[in-house]
Amino acid sequence: MDSVEFHREPPSNLPTMVVAFGGWIDAGEAVTGAMRYLVRQLAASPLASIDPEDFFDFTKVRPVVRLTAEGQRVIRWPRSEFLTWQPPESRAGLLLFRGMEPHRRWRTYATLLLDVAEHCGVQRIVSLGALLAALPHTRPPRVTGSSTDPAWQARLEAWGMYRRPRYEGPTGIASVVLDAATRRGMSYLTLMGQAPHYLEGATNPAVSRALLTSVSRLLGLALDWPQLEEAVQAFRTQCDQAVAADASTQAYVRQLEQDYDATADEAPRPLRDDEISPEQLMQDLEDFLRKEREGGAE
Repeated sequence: MDSVEFHREPPSNLPTMVVAFGGWIDAGEAVTGAMRYLVRQLAASPLASIDPEDFFDFTKVRPVVRLTAEGQRVIRWPRSEFLTWQPPESRAGLLLFRGMEPHRRWRTYATLLLDVAEHCGVQRIVSLGALLAALPHTRPPRVTGSSTDPAWQARLEAWGMYRRPRYEGPTGIASVVLDAATRRGMSYLTLMGQAPHYLEGATNPAVSRALLTSVSRLLGLALDWPQLEEAVQAFRTQCDQAVAADASTQAYVRQLEQDYDATADEAPRPLRDDEISPEQLMQDLEDFLRKEREGGAE
């Protein structure tokens, strides 16, 4: 593993790994945000990193220059890092991985990632994702999932979160990693948060919180998120103010609220990824707003 730099001797008793990739399925930066809060709350310790040289196009994801307290320039490269959390009691800890989706050599990248995971004793993986959906920011974000682990699958079904995978089409690095993990005999669970599509481009801490709530419930973590709660409240206020400034958008959000509430008491049917197309959702929004403007002009 020449492309992996270890900062210390890796443990071998971490049966579960949580993975978060930025990029392909990280709507509202909810995935990277969730992992950032998880790392902070657990006070997870850096274990290793993958050298980005062979996997990233630095003209697309550029390194960043920072200044130290002494005024020295430091270059920060795209990060692909492993962290560990060991609970104070005797129960098993966690391996965490976060990074941007690489631009090339995905199979080699997935092999390196899983080699480290295997070395740490990982047997099952939790993969976080977030996509755009037709739901309002005024309601709790929905999180769905599926798993190849029978016990986890049973929990998802009992919690009404199960979604039968039916998507066919272009995919991201997370799917490549999970496919390779399956061939190594590892099981996995995917959690997919849903972010309001009309807020595309906005950082969405509410979806991050929803993902973290699901992860904490699944893994039995007793965690508090005071800073995240504050961010969620501030985000809601900003969204309310932005929506209030446009009557057509207000009407559209009310329609989404009605659709959301109409299915609140029903067992959610399995969602297909191809039903949640960002392009189609944005077109629906544009059509709705155009009709509202035309109606108001009459």
